[in-house]
Amino acid sequence: MRTKIRLLLLSLSLIATNGVVLAANDVMALFTAAQSGKIERTQVLLTSGVDINGKTASGRTALMGAAFSGNVRVVKLLIAHGADYSVADNNGNTALGDAAVFGHEETVKVLIAVGSDVNAADKKGLTILAKVKKAGHQGVAKLLEAAGASEGGGDAEEE
Repeated sequence: MRTKIRLLLLSLSLIATNGVVLAANDVMALFTAAQSGKIERTQVLLTSGVDINGKTASGRTALMGAAFSGNVRVVKLLIAHGADYSVADNNGNTALGDAAVFGHEETVKVLIAVGSDVNAADKKGLTILAKVKKAGHQGVAKLLEAAGASEGGGDAEEE
């Protein structure tokens, strides 16, 4: 009898563990689909109930993945489904920061329009505008400045 109980408990433990792993895998699948611009796959995962604001091990969300790659259609889809655009990853980077640093002007416009913080700074104190200017994306810098962004002395590398 004790052996059967132990086997049952072991089985329940494995099911619970697999449930957590599957949830983490689902978040990673959503992140990958969003970053790759696979809008249909992203939609299917959202419809199946994957946490839209779920984070990878480095704190990245699907919205950050889509913004990083400049997948504006996926960014719009995620925002329409309630993605939190104010979330920062483990390094303090936001979706707007990702889109801006890589020069994705259309994605930047969308994220500014929904109210993303144009003055967000990462954990090193670097503002989005400071990073964008360093990367040489003048068009994005103009968009950020028009939305009220400032370097704010946050460029820690120059201090």
